[in-house]
Amino acid sequence: MATIELLVPVAGVAENAVALAKRVPTLEGRVVGLLDNSKAGTRPFLDRVEELLRSAHGVSRIIRYDKQAAALPVPDEVLEAAVRECDVVINGIAD
Repeated sequence: MATIELLVPVAGVAENAVALAKRVPTLEGRVVGLLDNSKAGTRPFLDRVEELLRSAHGVSRIIRYDKQAAALPVPDEVLEAAVRECDVVINGIAD
């Protein structure tokens, strides 16, 4: 009789888990950063997100940031600028 091996695809729990960022109560009047990971589908996706943020959520300003390549981390200077300039940042990942 054949044996069937059953695998359970459950990841282990990270011991150095980081707490989620504090949420803002509303996006109305906020400055929102949109981070483009440089993949082909990200720009049109974030264009639509920007349109919805403006029309449905009343954001005061959108600031766009671009990564040089999807495989590279965001440069420290870009992160520092986003922290200074934005209330919220959305990282867009799309293919």
